[in-house]
Amino acid sequence: MANHYQRATATLAPKLTRGEKDREVRRNNSFAYTGCVFALLGFLIKPFAILSILGIIFSAIGLAKSHDLDGRQKVTGRGTAIAGIVLGLLGLVAFGWLLAQELA
Repeated sequence: MANHYQRATATLAPKLTRGEKDREVRRNNSFAYTGCVFALLGFLIKPFAILSILGIIFSAIGLAKSHDLDGRQKVTGRGTAIAGIVLGLLGLVAFGWLLAQELA
């Protein structure tokens, strides 16, 4: 009976706040965090292709690293890496669309 109680209490971990999760992502998977920042900046600064490309590259590396962290860390940064890839691709599409508008 005591062994069952120890296992049940050992598996309960306190929930992380949003700020704590953010710090965990930056510490465990800095590539995902950096890629997301680059992609966001590339999307916001009159879609700038270089930052979007860097965001995609860093986020892809962060996504690969998140698979390595899976099982060892609670916060792997997979969501941040996916968000960086999506934002980077949207930034590239917006850049291509703006470039086509200027050339037309």
